[in-house]
Amino acid sequence: MASRERTPKKNVAAAACYRVCASLLVTSCALLLLSGCGFHLRGVGEEQQLPESLSSLRLRQVNIEGLSLKREMERALKTQARVQVVGEDKSVPVLTLYDERSDTRAISVGRDVRVSEFLLHYQVGFDVRDASGKELVKRQDVTLQRTFSFDKNAVLAMEREAEEMRARMREDAVQQIIRRLAASRT
Repeated sequence: MASRERTPKKNVAAAACYRVCASLLVTSCALLLLSGCGFHLRGVGEEQQLPESLSSLRLRQVNIEGLSLKREMERALKTQARVQVVGEDKSVPVLTLYDERSDTRAISVGRDVRVSEFLLHYQVGFDVRDASGKELVKRQDVTLQRTFSFDKNAVLAMEREAEEMRARMREDAVQQIIRRLAASRT
């Protein structure tokens, strides 16, 4: 009888070992496929080559409250584009960020005549001028939109989610600006 009691335990241990090995194999294959297709996490390996004339920049913002966008842009320029961001050197081009706007619109209403889905809209403009004021990159606007569902039972969580979504949209706008600067022919 003692051998009968041990047999089920051995089967359970073997099954658990089999599950662990199978999950490791599946995970390894998934990682191999993802790395083979060129997938990488956002912000990793996205170094952009900006034109030589933009290797040093000053940052300026107009009609923008707070410093979040400017800080995010400065961080991204330094880390992803290898741009030297200078303070008051008047001899380098100026990247100006204009009119950051964010608003929320209701896009669907539930049966109880309450908003169930919102559209977040984010827009910021930018241009680049040289030290003499000549336009190097024409003013452009970056516009982003995201939708999110509203849960009336978790109002505070929904407000937090909307703020996080706005922060991600700001990060995405910075990435778009850097890509546009890299594509410019200045």
